[in-house]
Amino acid sequence: MLRHLLPAVIAIALTACVSTPSPSPETPVTQRPTASVTGGLATYMEQRARVERVGFRLRKAAAADCAERKQTKQDIGLIVWSLANFQNAQDRMRLQSDFALTDAVTVALAVDGAPAASAGIANGAIITHVNGDAVGEGKGATERYIARAAIAAKQGPVRLKLKGGNDVTVPPDTVCEFPTLLVRSDDENAAADGTVLAITSGLLRHTNSDDEIALILGHELAHNVLRHLELVKTAKPAPGSLLDAFAKSTIGTAVAATVNRPFSIPYEKEADRVGLYFMARAGYSIDAASPFWKRLNETLKAKSVAATHPTGPERLRAIEATTAEIKAKQKKGEPLTLKPRR
Repeated sequence: MLRHLLPAVIAIALTACVSTPSPSPETPVTQRPTASVTGGLATYMEQRARVERVGFRLRKAAAADCAERKQTKQDIGLIVWSLANFQNAQDRMRLQSDFALTDAVTVALAVDGAPAASAGIANGAIITHVNGDAVGEGKGATERYIARAAIAAKQGPVRLKLKGGNDVTVPPDTVCEFPTLLVRSDDENAAADGTVLAITSGLLRHTNSDDEIALILGHELAHNVLRHLELVKTAKPAPGSLLDAFAKSTIGTAVAATVNRPFSIPYEKEADRVGLYFMARAGYSIDAASPFWKRLNETLKAKSVAATHPTGPERLRAIEATTAEIKAKQKKGEPLTLKPRR
């Protein structure tokens, strides 16, 4: 299932094709070739930085609602990688040349606005210890870091030792537990499967600001917080769906057993409303909502798009009504608490 594969995926910090070409029967497993996954990586990492920045702020803003459902985690906002995560010779050469990557546990992305970046940890920093325990290098090192950092964050501030002798103490933030993923795909889509938030690079290209990214991710976060997938009793694996594509493109294995399917109109409207609340709490402009959906409708009207895509004037009116409702609360200084409605 996808949720069991996420630690390795996040450690590599890529969503690219790494499926293995079919070897001949006589080829030893240790000699089987792997496909290159790092083409266009610099652009992807720039895009992912935007998505992670927005996703972290939304997950933090929604933490109180996630806490009621026991869906929170302590997070410092670091994504790590290592040369040992990559077996393809072309990838290794590219990563050594472009990113000076070694077998050490290296920060691929210190999420802007998250605790680690605020504490001064930058992309490219090498982590040697977590709370005094060495994480080592090479095979399994990123997994050790992830496991130890997760345990440390549950206990309080995380002490990271960086190569060069610097010790940095990072107090974690409480956020919704769902990681944010950027899927390299030309499809215009976004999805939530109850465990992750995902947006394709194809849909990301249609956004002009962090506000618009927040609108999309806030909607998907709302689906997870409200547990809409659990309420869709008929949910089955859907070949060709976004998370199907994500699983295939990331690891080249079978699709997750639970993937996103189009939700009912009431669930979509509820996710629209709750997502706007999360967006407003995180400090994004909810004025972006109506113009963005109108523009997306016009741009993609001839295509089949995601379940997050508005279905008509009625839905847009509901979005505009929620925007007015939130603005009225903000004007009165009232808290943006949720009273779910269907």
